[in-house]
Amino acid sequence: MPNDPVFRLARAVVFAAVCTALAVAGHAVASHGPVPPAAVGAGLAGLTVVAAVLAGTERALGTILAGLLGGQFMLHVLFAAAQHGQHLTHHAGIHGPHGAPAMTLAHVAAAVVSAWWLRRGERAVWRLARRAAAAAVRPLRALLATSAPPPPAPYRRHGAGGPAARPPDRGLRHVLTRRGPPAPCPASG
Repeated sequence: MPNDPVFRLARAVVFAAVCTALAVAGHAVASHGPVPPAAVGAGLAGLTVVAAVLAGTERALGTILAGLLGGQFMLHVLFAAAQHGQHLTHHAGIHGPHGAPAMTLAHVAAAVVSAWWLRRGERAVWRLARRAAAAAVRPLRALLATSAPPPPAPYRRHGAGGPAARPPDRGLRHVLTRRGPPAPCPASG
């Protein structure tokens, strides 16, 4: 199930949506202005693609936090460029001396909160996937265990030229055991 493309894409979309939503909220509060919807869409699409590539296995909190910090930085640059007409040197001139630390703090706080939240969700999803897989395999194992008779015990010789010891009869008395594969069984109707 974890390598299923739908499962990977669902995890990637959740990761990207959480990261983008918190980045938009933090950026809008710290910059005192709205983030253009085109930048939000581009950021969401970019993060979804990157997250889909990395969504193959369960991730630890540190890995999720590192990915979110990278995503927050990328989104900050994208949102700032979209808000201020592609001028990426906006930190000192537009926000003033207190704007850049507030913006950085907003993005780091968004990354930490969302990393904690996503890790809890990640753990729950993987636990659910493991339980679902175990529940699906259990009936199959039980079916296979009851449908196949135990293999016959091998014959053992006692001494040189002595009589061979027969294994105890475990099956039906009228069943013949012969070497070779079983003969095809005609369908009964």
